[in-house]
Amino acid sequence: MLRSTLWLSCLAASIATSGLVILNRALGAREAQAPPAYQVTALRAYLYFNYFNQKDSLSANLIDNPSVGDLFNTNIGAGWARSPSDETIITIEIGGKPGSYASGRKVALSVTKKGGRVVLDRRPQIGILGDNGKYYATFVVYGTGCDLLHLRVQILGQPSTPASVVEKDIPFQCGE
Repeated sequence: MLRSTLWLSCLAASIATSGLVILNRALGAREAQAPPAYQVTALRAYLYFNYFNQKDSLSANLIDNPSVGDLFNTNIGAGWARSPSDETIITIEIGGKPGSYASGRKVALSVTKKGGRVVLDRRPQIGILGDNGKYYATFVVYGTGCDLLHLRVQILGQPSTPASVVEKDIPFQCGE
């Protein structure tokens, strides 16, 4: 009896150890299948025109666009805008492995005005990347057109890389 109990105990320990090895291998394989780091592949900003002749339309991209002129008194339609706009739409394009999803990855957008006043701070979950390896997150910033906006985008939930953090300015200004 003692011998069979000892044998059963050894068998149970062996099964438990084997189970842990299999479980560890399965978890290791799962970690190895995690999608590679995502990156910010584009950051765009558009004036939203909600007045007059350009009602319910968007401007050209304001970021890194040499055709965009002076953003002076944009909220009253002066300067390059030529129509009032006090709302800016921000679009972040995130790239990675097509069809991938990484639980816990978020895109953080912080928008600040002069003096560091935060006007938008959002951190939504990144969804499934499309067949083209892209995911798009869109935000609206209200009360824009007079103060310089500083945009900071970062992908959270993965090691930080130069491609996962982007900072840009939109040089709005107002005056006489």
